[in-house]
Amino acid sequence: MASLVPYLEHPISAPVRQSSPAPPRSPRRPPFTPLPDVGRTVAYLACGLGHYTAILASLGAESVHGYDISPKMIEAAKAAYPSSSYANLHFDVADCSAPENLPTPTDPFDVVFAGWFLNYAGTEKELTSMFGVIAQNLRKDGRFVGVTTNAHDPWMVEDKKDFYGLDVDVLDKDYVAPDTGREVNFLGVEPIKAIADPYKVGIKARVTVHSEPPFAFDVFQFRHEVYERCAQAANLRLRWRPHVLPDDKRKDTPYWTEWVRRPTFSILEATLL
Repeated sequence: MASLVPYLEHPISAPVRQSSPAPPRSPRRPPFTPLPDVGRTVAYLACGLGHYTAILASLGAESVHGYDISPKMIEAAKAAYPSSSYANLHFDVADCSAPENLPTPTDPFDVVFAGWFLNYAGTEKELTSMFGVIAQNLRKDGRFVGVTTNAHDPWMVEDKKDFYGLDVDVLDKDYVAPDTGREVNFLGVEPIKAIADPYKVGIKARVTVHSEPPFAFDVFQFRHEVYERCAQAANLRLRWRPHVLPDDKRKDTPYWTEWVRRPTFSILEATLL
């Protein structure tokens, strides 16, 4: 699944993109195989316009069920990928942030995928709840794969300008969770004063994508300790996957140096405990 990294560099389900045009009806097949599990059932949380939902199906999934909180997104996805032509694609409006918002499936999914979903959790409670949705929808031997903000960036309090097609502006480097009134930190207790910048564990940031037209969305960036703690609370075992650079003429040049130092995102995988 790590080979999916270069293809998912741009966000795919930001809520500010409700006015985006519908994606092409025939998804371009990417030059990799991110889902070797041919014949598996997949749930896609925060599926957006459905483009990547269709790609997952084209790579061998038996069926893919996409959920998104935005009715406009789901309407566009259904228009772009009608059931008459894409019988193995299903789209429904649902708030994927809490287990009670999605019906408990009678037949859980083999794979749950979420690209740019967990980064919208602004508190540990919200992040744990999102992991709870994932756990609720997974088969006992299933796996979760997700894309989120860089959870291993020791310089997260520093802005990124003109960074491989986007800007990342730190809005709040001393982010305080509204439900607890304290900073999100390593142990989930009072802030550890000995740990100072640049080793913050939680910030709020705005990502601006230099597309045409450009668009922006806000994210929360927590360190990996926070993700691991919240996943465990939801009965999930979390693993981080290595980044894989595109195998092209730029690979052995300085082009990717800054990206390798501060990747835009992290890939994570989880299974039930």
